[in-house]
Amino acid sequence: MQLIQLVAILGSLCYLLLILPLVFQRKIHEEYAILWLFFGFALLLFSVWREGLECLAKFLGVHYPPSALLLLLVGAMLLILIQFSVVISKLSKKIIELTQELGLTKFELEELKKRLKK
Repeated sequence: MQLIQLVAILGSLCYLLLILPLVFQRKIHEEYAILWLFFGFALLLFSVWREGLECLAKFLGVHYPPSALLLLLVGAMLLILIQFSVVISKLSKKIIELTQELGLTKFELEELKKRLKK
């Protein structure tokens, strides 16, 4: 086992040991945890299974197989960032809708208070 493979395995395990407790404590929703766990286990799989990593590297046209792990990580982070961007956009829209609804509710409440005072 080469040093780079050992470092990749340890890094993968640290990554999973960081993510798994967050999932079990429900600090990460299941819909987001799927991507985190999928890429964590994929990273671990290709760190342990050298032949699989070499096949992946050959398929991607990467000459140095451990670089394929880096490419996998970058791809994973891009997908997760895109997912978060979609979620943030939806939440921003929802916040605007709720703020407008709250404003209308406050206005209606003030109008009702004025009518009761008369």
